[in-house]
Amino acid sequence: MIKSVALFYSPDAFVSGTQARLGRRVAGDGFLNGLLRHGGLESLVGVFAHDQEFAQFKADIASRAPGLQVQAASYEAPQALVEAGILFQPGPRLAGASFWRRRLGNQRGYSLCGITHTTSTERILDGLAEGLTAPVQPWDAIISTSRAGQNRVRRQLLEHGHYLQHALGVTRIPMPMLPVIPLGIDCASFRRNPALGAGYRQELGIGPEDIAFILVGRLSVRTKLSPLPMYLALQRAAERRGRKLHLILPGKFDDDASRIVFTVGAKQACPDVTVHFVDGHDAETYAKALAAADVFTLPADNIQETFGLAPVEAMAAGLPVVVTDWDGFRDTVEHGVTGFRIPTIMGGNGGEISFRYQMGTDGHASFLRNVAQCTAMDIGVAAAAYYRLAEDANLRRQMGEAARARAQRMYDWAAVIPQYLALWQEQARIRAKATEFAPLIKGRQPAPTRPDPFMLFAEYPTRRLEPGQRVSLVPGAKLDRLRELSAIPGTVARGSLLPSLNGFAMMLERLAQGSMTAGELGGVLPADQRPRAGAGMVWMMKLGLITIAPAEEAKPD
Repeated sequence: MIKSVALFYSPDAFVSGTQARLGRRVAGDGFLNGLLRHGGLESLVGVFAHDQEFAQFKADIASRAPGLQVQAASYEAPQALVEAGILFQPGPRLAGASFWRRRLGNQRGYSLCGITHTTSTERILDGLAEGLTAPVQPWDAIISTSRAGQNRVRRQLLEHGHYLQHALGVTRIPMPMLPVIPLGIDCASFRRNPALGAGYRQELGIGPEDIAFILVGRLSVRTKLSPLPMYLALQRAAERRGRKLHLILPGKFDDDASRIVFTVGAKQACPDVTVHFVDGHDAETYAKALAAADVFTLPADNIQETFGLAPVEAMAAGLPVVVTDWDGFRDTVEHGVTGFRIPTIMGGNGGEISFRYQMGTDGHASFLRNVAQCTAMDIGVAAAAYYRLAEDANLRRQMGEAARARAQRMYDWAAVIPQYLALWQEQARIRAKATEFAPLIKGRQPAPTRPDPFMLFAEYPTRRLEPGQRVSLVPGAKLDRLRELSAIPGTVARGSLLPSLNGFAMMLERLAQGSMTAGELGGVLPADQRPRAGAGMVWMMKLGLITIAPAEEAKPD
C-alpha cells in the first residue's frame, strides 16, 4: 500500500486559483486534490527548487487536507523521499531528477514519475531526448494522458535512440515505463443548475427554443484552435435550420491577434450565429455559461493540446460534445454515444516547419500555428453534427446522459487516482528486481553533465584544499569578528553550504589552541556538518580570519 508520496512541488504547477486558467494548472490542482482525497495517504513529502517554497507547500496542503503529515526532502536530507519510494513531478523531463538521485549514491532508492501536458515546447522536446542519455531507470515512468500522447512520446524516444545507435554505436537504449493514465476531474463540481442557466440565457438574449453551443478554453489561435472552420460549420447548420444559433465563448484572448481573429471572424464567417464573448476566468460566469448551453464543442487543431480537460468537464455537466477526432479527444469522447468526433487530416512539408523551429527562425507560437495551418477538419461533417444536435432534443438528452455517466465512470478522480497508486506499486516491484542502468562507478562523476566544479576547474586556483594542509588562526580572529564580517552585504552567497554558527565557533575555539591540519579541524565538527568543513575553512580564509598553508610548507607549532 502507498502511504507516502513525494511531490516535486511548485505553486505554478499545482495551484490554479490565483493564476490564469491554463490546462496544466487546472490538471495539477485537481490532481493534488484528488490524491489527497482518494489516495489514502498518511503523509506527503515536498521537494522544492527553492527552499522558501516549503512554507507555501505546508500552507497549501493544510488548506486542502488539514491534519495530514507534511515533510520536506532535499539533497542534504533525502530520507523522507527515500521512505516514500516515489517522486512525482508535474512534467515529463526526468533527466535532472535522475542525476540528482544518482548523486545520492543509490539509484534504487526511489522511482521517478513524470506526466505529459504540452509536448511541443523546446524544453520538452530536448528534455525527452536528454532522458535517453541520463540515468533514467526501468522503474521510472512518464505518464501520457492519452494513447495519442503515448505514441508521440514513444516515437520521439525511439527516433532519438536510433540516432544514438548509429552515431555513437550505442547498444542499449534505456526506456522508462510509458503508461497511459487520463487526467481527472471532480465530476460533482460540474453539475449544472437549470435555474442558473435559464437566468443567464435570458441575460444573453437566448430564447427558450434557441440552441446554444459553448466552447470552453483559451481563445488563442496560437495554442488552441483556428476558429474559422467552426464558424463556417455553425453557419452551414444555421442556414439549414433557417434559425439563428448561439455560440458562447467563455475565456480570455491570449493577445490582440487572437481577439481580432475570433471577433472579426465571427462577424464575417457566421452572420446567422450570435456569438457571445464572456469572461470565462470568472468562476461564476463560467458556471452560468456552462449551465446555459445545450451542446459543447471544441474543434481543436493545435498540437499544443494533448488531452483536453474541457470536453470531460462538459461531459460531467451532462452536455453532448462535438470535437475534432484529435489527440486525447479520441479517448474521452465516444463517437455516436456521448457526442461526435469530426475527422481531421494533417499534411505538408513538416521538415521545413521543424527546421525553422530548431534554428530559432520560428518560436514556439509560430511552430504551432504552422502545424495548425496544415491541419483541417471536415467542415461538412461538423456542420451535419451541429445541425443534428440542434434539431434533436432527444438526442441531446441521450448523449448528455451518456456523457455524464462516462465522465463519472472513467474520469472522476475517484476512478483515476487508483491508477496512479497501482502504477507506483508496480514501479516499486520493478525497482526491486530490474537490472540497473548506468550503475555508479567509483571515482567517476555521478552527474557528468554537471560535474563537481572543484574538479572541473581544478587548474584555475593555485591549489585545492587538501586534508594535510595546515590551518592557522590570524591574530585577533574571533567569532564576533566573523559575525561582523558576515553581516556585510554579499559576504554570504549560500549559507547552507557552510557550517552553522556554532560549528564556526567550535573551529575558531580549537584553532585558538594552535594550528592543525585541515583534516583534523574538520573532525572537530559534528558528523552532520563535516561535509561542509572545507567550504567553511576557505570562507574563513576569504574573510581574513585564518591562513591555510600548503602541506609541504606547513610546520607544526
